[in-house]
Amino acid sequence: MKNKRLMVADIEDGDIIIPDSKCFFLVKKSSVKVGKTGKKYIDLELFDGTSSVPGKVWDITEETNEAVQAGNVIQVLTGKAGKYLTNMQITVNDAVIVPPEKIDSECAGILPESFYTFEELKKQWDELMEVLVPKHRELVNKFMENEKIWQLFTTIPGGRSMHHACRRGLWEHSISVAQSALAVSEVFDEKYGLDISLVVLASMLHDVGKIFEFQINPATSMVDRYSDRGKLLGHIYMGATWLEKLVSTCFPEDSDLKMDLIHIILSHHGQYEFGSPKRPKTLEALVVSTCDNLDASCDAVRSCFDDNMEGNWTKSVYMMDRAFFRRQEGAEDQKSAEETFNN
Repeated sequence: MKNKRLMVADIEDGDIIIPDSKCFFLVKKSSVKVGKTGKKYIDLELFDGTSSVPGKVWDITEETNEAVQAGNVIQVLTGKAGKYLTNMQITVNDAVIVPPEKIDSECAGILPESFYTFEELKKQWDELMEVLVPKHRELVNKFMENEKIWQLFTTIPGGRSMHHACRRGLWEHSISVAQSALAVSEVFDEKYGLDISLVVLASMLHDVGKIFEFQINPATSMVDRYSDRGKLLGHIYMGATWLEKLVSTCFPEDSDLKMDLIHIILSHHGQYEFGSPKRPKTLEALVVSTCDNLDASCDAVRSCFDDNMEGNWTKSVYMMDRAFFRRQEGAEDQKSAEETFNN
């Protein structure tokens, strides 16, 4: 492994990690747990830019604990790869944070990126703006004028791990929901009568509260942890209150717009058990909620297509509580099953 960057796909049981291994990871998840003996350890999810692998820190030091916080890019200086039951995992003995200015040169591609470039997303966003009626377009323009909010909205992930957990993921998700909601609305409008501009507006801004829900690692633009406000209030409430102030500032007399938009924000998770304080009670809210769930679900499944599939099957997709099938050319279990069935 000397002088070669160690990737998850190359890990073998018993591999010893040394500085020359060039073992770099994005720490996706990090939590302190207590073992059976009462001793604390750190449970990790480590990502090399293509695949994830579990990690453990058994002997916690102040330096290692600081290094392996979620959202950091680290180099594992010393450790060992080994199997626990049937799964490979990395034991981290010593690790350091990779300075932001060295991430691209030392471990290019380690940070998950949106499917689209910034320029592509901006073009799609501008196309959606053209669908909006002037009043709704003015509201979005006012939102974009807040430089700090706009910079975060177009940079941060759409989630910590469930879906769109990549740089620019929040923006990509918001655009995708708006595009699919627009398509659905155009199909149903003649029959059911929908406010298409309101649907697109609400879709574009439905997750703005995530800007306040996440604590973002400034070096990587990845989610470090949930903020205190995020844990106590949640992105739905914070997004609704922030947008209510925005509407009140721009159109203080338009109580209908405020009520219609805020209802969609409050109900976009669809069901109480999914954290929604209200269920959709307008057709526009129903369309946004449905498209939000569809896009989040598809991205959660898609991310598992790229990560340690077993034959034709993904690992269990957490938010869907099941594995998904995708035919892989030459998968042995698929070929043998077909031969048995055909005979």
